[in-house]
Amino acid sequence: MAVRREPGGAVAAWLVLVAVMVGLMVIIGGMTRLTGSGLSMVEWRPLLGILPPLSQEEWARVFSLYQGSPEYRQVNTWMGLDEFRRIFWWEYLHRLWGRLIGLVYAVPFLWFLVRGSLPGRLRARFWLLLALGALQGLIGWWMVRSGLVDDPHVSPLRLAIHLSLAFVILGIVVWTVLDLRWPVSANPSRRLVRHADLCLGLVGLTVLAGALVAGLDAGRVYNTFPLMGGSLVPPDYGHLGSVWRTLVEDPGSAQFHHRLLALVAVTAGVVLPVRASRPGISGQVRAAAAVLAGLILVQSALGIATLLSVAHIDLAILHQAGAVALFVAAVVVAHRVRA
Repeated sequence: MAVRREPGGAVAAWLVLVAVMVGLMVIIGGMTRLTGSGLSMVEWRPLLGILPPLSQEEWARVFSLYQGSPEYRQVNTWMGLDEFRRIFWWEYLHRLWGRLIGLVYAVPFLWFLVRGSLPGRLRARFWLLLALGALQGLIGWWMVRSGLVDDPHVSPLRLAIHLSLAFVILGIVVWTVLDLRWPVSANPSRRLVRHADLCLGLVGLTVLAGALVAGLDAGRVYNTFPLMGGSLVPPDYGHLGSVWRTLVEDPGSAQFHHRLLALVAVTAGVVLPVRASRPGISGQVRAAAAVLAGLILVQSALGIATLLSVAHIDLAILHQAGAVALFVAAVVVAHRVRA
C-alpha cells in the first residue's frame, strides 16, 4: 500500500507558524530583558515549570527562592511579592512560549515524518531544527545561571549566543519554507547572489553586535548621533586592553561596533536594488530587494531613535522587532536571488 503524502503546502504552513512563533519569541525575550524580568525565575523545571504558581504558598516559595538570588540581595531588596509578580510573568511567558514552540514543532514533525510527508532531501534539516530547539533551551538556562551566582546580570556573551541561535533557527525555518515552495535555480546571477549573501551576513553580524549592546546595557551610553563623546570613535575605545575584552566587555566599544556594522549593512542594502535592476533579473527579486532596502533604512532610523531616547522601552522593543523583520527579509532575498 502506498504511503499517503501530505501536500507540500501543509508542511510549509506548519513551518510558517513555527517561524512566526520564533519571531515572537525574540520579541518576548526582548521585553523580558527590558523589564528586568530575566532573573526572576531562579529554578529550571522543564516539565513542572509549565505551570505558574497556583496558590499563595507556591508564590511565597518562588519569591523566597528569588530573595536568595544576587539580583534581589544587591538590586531589588525593596521588592515585595506584588512587585515580584510583575517581573515573574514576563519570564514565565518567555519560558512557556519556548515550550509551546517545542510542541508546535515536534508533534507535527513526528506526524509528517511517520506519514512520509517530509522531502527526503530536507529530512536532515528537520532533525537539525529539532536538535537546535533543544539546545536553545539549554543555552537559555545556561545564560540565566550566569546571573544567579555572584553578579546579578547575565553574561553578555551568553545572551549574544542565545539570541544568535534564535536567529539561526529562524533563518533555517524560513529558508526551508522557501525551499519547499520555490526550488533554487541551477544558474543564478553569481554577483547578485554574493551581494545578497553579503547583506544577510551583515544583518546577522549587526544583530549579534546588538545582542552585546543589550547585554552590556550599552544603549544608555553615548546617546548622541553620529558622534560618540565628540568623535566618531569613542574616546575610551580599547581602554580594557585586550581585543577580546574590547569586543565583549566594554559598553562603548559594543555600541561602536553595532553602529559601524549597521552603517555597512545599510550601504550594502541600499545598493542591492540597484544591482537587481539590471536586465534579466525577475520582478520578484527586484521587489524583494527594494523591500529589504526599505526595511534596513527603517531599522536604522529606529536604532538612532532608540539611542537618542536612552533606550526607551517602546522604541527598544520596536527596534528588536524590526531586527526580526529585517533578518527574515534578508533571508528571503538571499534565497530568491537563487531562483
